[in-house]
Amino acid sequence: MIRFVIAAGLAIIVINAPASAGNIKKWVDENGVTHYGTAVPPQHKNKAHIELNRRGIAIKRHDRAKTAEEIEREKALEALRAEQRKLLQEQQERDRILLSLYRNEDDLVMARDGKIAQLDAQIKLKHGDIRRLKNRLSEFQSDAAATERRGKQLNERQKANLESTQRSIEKSYAMILAKEDEKRATLEGYDYDLTRFRQLRRGGARAANADVVAKSDIPDLVDTAVRCTGADCSRLWATAQEYARKHATTPIDLAAERILVTAPPRDIRDISITVSRLEDNSVGGERIFLDVQCANFTEAREFCRGSEVSEIRNSFRLALEP
Repeated sequence: MIRFVIAAGLAIIVINAPASAGNIKKWVDENGVTHYGTAVPPQHKNKAHIELNRRGIAIKRHDRAKTAEEIEREKALEALRAEQRKLLQEQQERDRILLSLYRNEDDLVMARDGKIAQLDAQIKLKHGDIRRLKNRLSEFQSDAAATERRGKQLNERQKANLESTQRSIEKSYAMILAKEDEKRATLEGYDYDLTRFRQLRRGGARAANADVVAKSDIPDLVDTAVRCTGADCSRLWATAQEYARKHATTPIDLAAERILVTAPPRDIRDISITVSRLEDNSVGGERIFLDVQCANFTEAREFCRGSEVSEIRNSFRLALEP
């Protein structure tokens, strides 16, 4: 009976509608009652409705107006999809470059080992610079001590020599840390590339030395570095200086605000220690680290690789971290 009434109502609207009128609109009110008309009333404009032609056949559907929350949710979803499309495009471009750069795993591993060897050579060179700078600092300190024993004040040249040598040592250590950070990032990047290359080239021959990275004969400073921020750095710095004084076998040449250097090693069992605190520009705060130096001849180098010196180096972080 209800269907008949609705259908009859529709027939009346269709018959009485002028030829110039638009399509018939069909909508349902808040009580679930279906209505037909040539226009949707203002109070129902935001509801879903259907347009019918003059034969009563649905030709167009209008969804209800979205709420503000739904609109914001759709915007967020579209932004996420756009980001996903961007990431996919970037990955495809990286894959294309990866496959164009390397014919096989051996090529990739050779590139990795070449880059690491280059960074190791730069680090080793800087350690050599530091060794020379420490010798120079020791000479300047001896000259300054002799001047003071004569009851005289240091002249401007002596002060400048000490200050410039200190800054050069600090700068060299900062460059070493930066190169060691770069070395770690490089290894992580090549590890990712190797894994991805294997995924893209399923079934390809594996490089025999893919999992072997040549180890430098100079221990990394980053391995001893402790990160800190604010007042915590001052506390840790005091502990680091005390640690250096306790374990070094050579006298202190320089004890400045941000660096402590003991005299260069001369004998086979001499242990020269430098501790310093540098600003960590990558993540903020500071890094406090330790460098151990032995004399530069075969027996002393062997001693430096032994358990005694290794323990000094490896225990530094434990001494600083609670």
